[in-house]
Amino acid sequence: MQSGTHWGFYKKLLYYTITSVLGVGVIVAYLFWLDDYNMSHPDVTEAVAMGYIEELPLDGVLVWDERILKSPRDGVITYPSFQPRRVAKGDAVAAVDGVAVKVDAPGYFFPALDGQEGEWVYAKLWPGITEFPAFRPAESLENGAPLRKGDALGKLIPQPQELRCIAYLDKTASLEREIARGFLNIKTEPQGKSRRADVRASFDVRPSFSAGHKIKVYLTLPFFPPSLLSSRAFSCSVLTRDMQGVAIPDTAVILRGGKQGVFLVKGNLTEFTEVEGFHADEENFFITKGLVPGNIVVQYADKFKEGIIRW
Repeated sequence: MQSGTHWGFYKKLLYYTITSVLGVGVIVAYLFWLDDYNMSHPDVTEAVAMGYIEELPLDGVLVWDERILKSPRDGVITYPSFQPRRVAKGDAVAAVDGVAVKVDAPGYFFPALDGQEGEWVYAKLWPGITEFPAFRPAESLENGAPLRKGDALGKLIPQPQELRCIAYLDKTASLEREIARGFLNIKTEPQGKSRRADVRASFDVRPSFSAGHKIKVYLTLPFFPPSLLSSRAFSCSVLTRDMQGVAIPDTAVILRGGKQGVFLVKGNLTEFTEVEGFHADEENFFITKGLVPGNIVVQYADKFKEGIIRW
């Protein structure tokens, strides 16, 4: 009786063992088949034509030549306007006790002061410092204010003159190339047109307010509207790259043997093809060399082996 019991136990054990082995074998075979299927039927994507423009933010300061106009006598000041405006030689810009104060040269007159007049000059902003001095917006003078002879009543910015800008920009290879050409393309409005600003001087620096490498630039701006006199601060965008190429998902790019490339689909075959480019954003890679619009590439390169495909 005991012998029959043992034999029944061994039969069950053998049955379950064979069933388990067969089950595992089926799963393994399925996984091999699935892997082979995925390898031979990869997701593919098409290279799409794309233009790429690199914009760097510029936050700098403005530099211009100016001189303070002083009251010729004691009295009460009045102004015909508080806006910075163009004046001609001999124009009256204010009156002290009703006596006109006239300018002796053409330029912009602004009845406002910020305390930096005579101090905010190129020699003190370039190249010895790595941070800009503190400054504040200009404050308009008031009608009816009593002045003593020699008190400041505004400032004259002689015209014509070039408006200059000093700024720090993030150091990039493309920015260095643009500087080497002698000018930068800048844009003051997001949807506006770019304009050319000549580079007067530049040098590499690591400002104390930033851990990154910067390039300090001294530019001649292509405009000088009187409205800019209200503040010595200036912001715009610098366009340092304007290129044509193609875009693909960044998952399609893989590093192989120290070379950056993609699996290019040619008929039913794939071929590792070296490319040049860079990450355009979090999801896309911009290709400058190696692909053309319409090329088909494997979308997930790190999960694929070169060979025959069906798609």
